[in-house]
Amino acid sequence: MTRKRQIHGGLAAGVLGLVLALPALAEDGGGIGVQLNKLEPDGDDCRAHLVLENGLDQALESLQLDLVVFGDDGIIQSRTLLEMAPLRAGSTSVRAFRMTDTSCDRVGRILVNDVADCEGPEGAVADCADRIEIESLADQPLIR
Repeated sequence: MTRKRQIHGGLAAGVLGLVLALPALAEDGGGIGVQLNKLEPDGDDCRAHLVLENGLDQALESLQLDLVVFGDDGIIQSRTLLEMAPLRAGSTSVRAFRMTDTSCDRVGRILVNDVADCEGPEGAVADCADRIEIESLADQPLIR
């Protein structure tokens, strides 16, 4: 076999492998973006605004995030389980949660500790926790 045929054969095998992998990539459907957009004072409390982007090919009927708030001294201030759903497929939504008796300027960071529940119309979403993509536009980081 000539070198030219070996290259074309290898290229054809690579293209075939990609074509066979496309259905699996399409089923994956993308990620779930969780952005800490801002913190704002609300009396003696602090309100956090989260932007959620459902990049999946299915709606989410439940998305429960276990969040831990750390003070600027590194000490845990609070822990809460928040329901972020419902989220339509391909949609962007905003959710807010209140941190009672917490000054926004004392919040050091917020940890997405776990995904307690992640359900679509047909049951549990596979690898949901691994699909969470986080970012922060606030001065405080959102971490995993």
